[in-house]
Amino acid sequence: MAIRDWLANAGFGIAMETLGRAAHARLMRLARDPGAAQGHALAAVLSACETTEQGATLKIRAGMDASEYRARVPIHAYEDLRDGIERQIATGAHIIAPQTPLMYARTSGTTGKPKYIPVTPHVRGQAIAAQRAMSFVQHRAVRAFRGKILGFGGSMREESLPDGTPAGAASGLIYATMPRFMRAKYVLPAALFALDDYELKYRLAARLAAQAGDVSLIASANPSTILRTMHALNANLAAIAEEVREGVCPLLKKVPDEIAGECADRIWPDPDRAAALIFLARRKHEVAIGEVWPHLRSVTTWLGGGCAHAATAVRAQLPADAIMVDGGYVASEVRGTIVLDIERGLALPMLGDVFFEFAPVDAWEAGARETLLLHEIEQGREYYVIISTASGLLRYDMNDVVRVTGQIAATPAIAFVRKGRGVTSICGEKLAEDQVHAAIATLGFTPRFFVVLAHTEEAAYRAYLECDELPNWESTAEKLDRALCQFNIEYKAKRDSGRLAALEVVPIRPGTGEAYHRHCVTVKGQREAQAKVLALQTAETFDFDLKPFVGPL
Repeated sequence: MAIRDWLANAGFGIAMETLGRAAHARLMRLARDPGAAQGHALAAVLSACETTEQGATLKIRAGMDASEYRARVPIHAYEDLRDGIERQIATGAHIIAPQTPLMYARTSGTTGKPKYIPVTPHVRGQAIAAQRAMSFVQHRAVRAFRGKILGFGGSMREESLPDGTPAGAASGLIYATMPRFMRAKYVLPAALFALDDYELKYRLAARLAAQAGDVSLIASANPSTILRTMHALNANLAAIAEEVREGVCPLLKKVPDEIAGECADRIWPDPDRAAALIFLARRKHEVAIGEVWPHLRSVTTWLGGGCAHAATAVRAQLPADAIMVDGGYVASEVRGTIVLDIERGLALPMLGDVFFEFAPVDAWEAGARETLLLHEIEQGREYYVIISTASGLLRYDMNDVVRVTGQIAATPAIAFVRKGRGVTSICGEKLAEDQVHAAIATLGFTPRFFVVLAHTEEAAYRAYLECDELPNWESTAEKLDRALCQFNIEYKAKRDSGRLAALEVVPIRPGTGEAYHRHCVTVKGQREAQAKVLALQTAETFDFDLKPFVGPL
């Protein structure tokens, strides 16, 4: 082991047993009394934000309790804040955020214009503490940091705002500013995530990842990123093995000098590793994640919602003793939860940093705006979530649905279910995206890509499936239709009455998912590493032409 690796491992071990343990212990103390913890969190948010222009307009003050706060401050969507955030960017005045942001997290908005979420020094510190606590849990459970870390993130500077402040992925800020000894454990340099050509980016990521035989942790917001890296590795494995043997990477000539320099530091001749890769390249099947990195202990990624099927595909490739840990409820606006109970898969809300409110789904969608506090929500129920943060997002509607999945100490554990309003209703069936995912899971095979579209005029649903092997399309449609009847009693009632036609399954050719992903990135402006497929949409609003892709395998 090189001295640099030894020092990095030693530094990580010390950090886990000190900073990580302390961050975890703090969260567990707070979880004993969620009401008190949320009261302190609200006071801290109000104290930070009362001096902003927004705070003065709303007449907030640190001493307000939750009832007064909810009575005085309306629930906001991003469009309600856009003018203030844009003026803060233009002038530097503390209009929404109480501190000068280190960056703005950029994400796609509902209007087509991007959203810019301020990331202040204080919020960055909260994110680091949360990361330490989550890392400690995996360290304690499976010693996940014994080897190298294959981590995927975004670029913190996807664009520069007029005052020079970067706007991009919040994950890129933490990745790019971590201590040197931590960066030494990461296989991929932060500079790589700024590469615009994502095909080249995945090929380079595969090359650098193949160099490291001792990867013990993989971390990616979206499991499809892991699968795409493995596809690039399998497609070029023989050539990559030769590059590892010689310690070269011809692709570096195609990237900017800054990226090439950071990548070159991670490349050296390694005949032993090359021999292992050559052995794998001679196999007649695509190599699995566990074959490339047999010492892998943990994969952290989103496991639910639109990522569930990709996560299942990742899980099938892992070593038998490796674990998968959900990345938690995370968005550009908030680090909402971290998984503290790996065995039960329970995620604790960040109750010391974020003030949470919840609205029962049925009541919210009926127009009611009364909210419950964290300690008032109930096991098994689903809620829309509203957040208040120290970055100036006050009573901010996330348009996300979460479910209470259990309890950690005295605090409800929550998990992301779906985006809000991810529901279609042709004739009152109110079919939800998570019901579609559950129905697809009953098929006995995992499509590479799928989308279910509601064709309102025809009173019918069509499921477009991209599969590796040719299933029986008629029986697949019948099975999927039955599953939707099982998961949604209103769907069953409408099918039984003939108001809904039988669901149809439409085969689509290999490469459709890739083409749609590219469309989401290049046309819709979604970030490549975090682009999510909304599995249930209406045909009228689906903005991608599937006709050229329809047909037999």
